[in-house]
Amino acid sequence: MSTTPQSLLKKFNLRDTQPRRMVLMALMQMKKPAAHKEIYDWIQKQDAAINLVTVYRTLDTFEEIGLIHRHPSSSKIILCSMCDHAGHHGFLSCEKCGIVEEFCRKELCSKESQIAKKAGFIPTQHMSEIIGVCADCK
Repeated sequence: MSTTPQSLLKKFNLRDTQPRRMVLMALMQMKKPAAHKEIYDWIQKQDAAINLVTVYRTLDTFEEIGLIHRHPSSSKIILCSMCDHAGHHGFLSCEKCGIVEEFCRKELCSKESQIAKKAGFIPTQHMSEIIGVCADCK
């Protein structure tokens, strides 16, 4: 069974609205991190009635519940591909084609927390990104 915008909204106990479905469809179709305006432009090309403010608000809601991530180096938005996985989510980012693959490692989360604690730092969140060249581009 493939994931649909409706199934994601249901999974996260969100009301199923056309703007939310359209934002999710845009992220699913784009497959790369996207800026708010790029998501809005994609939706406009689908002849959907949605404004940019609604895109921002929808993405804020999705980010609060962990349905999307803000990409560390670009601040663009990417759909979480591992919502069911506990632990630290990180990214493998190809500097040639722009594709991003998400990974999740519980032990990485623990190690980063140890590093912060040792430095006397109290983290509120952390993201890892490995930048390089993907298998298709090398």
